[in-house]
Amino acid sequence: MTLPYARDFMLGRMFAADAAFDGLFYTGVTSTGIYCLPSCRARKPRAEHVQFHATPHEARAAGLRACRRCHPDGYRGVPGPEAAMLAALGGVRVPDVPGVRALADALNLGESALHVHWRELFQVTPGEWLARERVRLAARTLRGTGDSVAEVAFAVGFGSLSAFGAQFRRVMHLTPQAWRHAGRGGGLTLTLPAAFPLEVVWRDLGRDPDSVTQRVEAHAGRVAFAWALPGGPQRVTLHVTAGRVEVHPDDPEALTPADWEALHALTVRALGLHTPLTPGDWPVPLVPQAFDGLIWAVAGQQVTFVQACRTRRTLTLRYGTPVAGGLTAPPTAARLAALEDADLRACGLTDARAALLRRLAGRVARRELSMDALARGTVGAARRTLLAVPGIGPWTADYVRLRVLGFPDIVPEGDAALAASLRCTHALPARPTPAQVQALLHPHAPRRSQAVLRAWHAGLNPT
Repeated sequence: MTLPYARDFMLGRMFAADAAFDGLFYTGVTSTGIYCLPSCRARKPRAEHVQFHATPHEARAAGLRACRRCHPDGYRGVPGPEAAMLAALGGVRVPDVPGVRALADALNLGESALHVHWRELFQVTPGEWLARERVRLAARTLRGTGDSVAEVAFAVGFGSLSAFGAQFRRVMHLTPQAWRHAGRGGGLTLTLPAAFPLEVVWRDLGRDPDSVTQRVEAHAGRVAFAWALPGGPQRVTLHVTAGRVEVHPDDPEALTPADWEALHALTVRALGLHTPLTPGDWPVPLVPQAFDGLIWAVAGQQVTFVQACRTRRTLTLRYGTPVAGGLTAPPTAARLAALEDADLRACGLTDARAALLRRLAGRVARRELSMDALARGTVGAARRTLLAVPGIGPWTADYVRLRVLGFPDIVPEGDAALAASLRCTHALPARPTPAQVQALLHPHAPRRSQAVLRAWHAGLNPT
């Protein structure tokens, strides 16, 4: 069967371990005799030892056997329309597409159909997706090369410097020049959107008043976090004044360029700046460190929010890393993967949840599961990947997509706190069923994640 992708493109997706292309092609390794999913986190082979196959059957016919790490035969597959769209998108280079109309033409679609597909696949408009992808390319180039800002802008497909600057500031919350020089002077400053509802963020960040990973002082306009950076954990304080956020690590001299890039990403996540906001929107703060988000998800399975907080605090105090100010950075995946299930049960987890958390920790530590890759892919691929992990059900998958991956139109329909809040808000005689929850929140599409956050904040037990 002929594959719809160029060999170089498939090699690139394989080396990037891109889960979005799982099931769309399979990687055969002639030197070891195995075949894998593109997202497999086993050591990548040399390009000359790689062949590509359309199906597992085709790979087996070529004399290959299934990888025992990524289990390609057990992959549930991609729905036909999604597979077809990703196949077509695989031949598109973002810098070569000047706008939405050109993207539609490249995919042989009308603009209306393109908008529908993009909402279903990525939960953003095609224009938002193009801007995000261009800015991501530009950000990497600005930090990794000496090319001028103008050279970078035109290389990634922007038609003018003014358009580049505006979109870069909208996505990154600082100028291209400030991003290139991030960390000089020992700090980092981000600009907040107009009419940013800071009180929402303070309330959300302070939802566990006894948190050991962060301390909110809303009256003083600051919050301190314990964050694990590439170079090691530090206490980081965010000062919010006059529409901007100043990021101050305790020991800026010890930070590497990678640490400053991580600080920027963590700040954007913590304040809910990952999705462009317009006046009236609510930011949806994400769990800053993705693996900590998985800890929240497992600790929160079928328990109250108070119980989840208690379990997470215990885990963090026992296996996290203390920093200044009495704060503790969340435990890393590698740290928890090295434990026994009994160690996790002693922190308040059931047998099943202890096994799940250690399973997730192992996959993340071995780079078999990448939250970054899931966030960049389709909303459906993220759900399929999460549900394929034994112990993860629909609620956990939805929570992770909303609070960790940052998809903007997620409804965790089985969430008890959400249902209780909606019952109160709508004066319902009984707690709404999952189908009724979906119906009540449908008018808020395509920004239902915001509506969920509003409901959680309105309830007695925020999530």
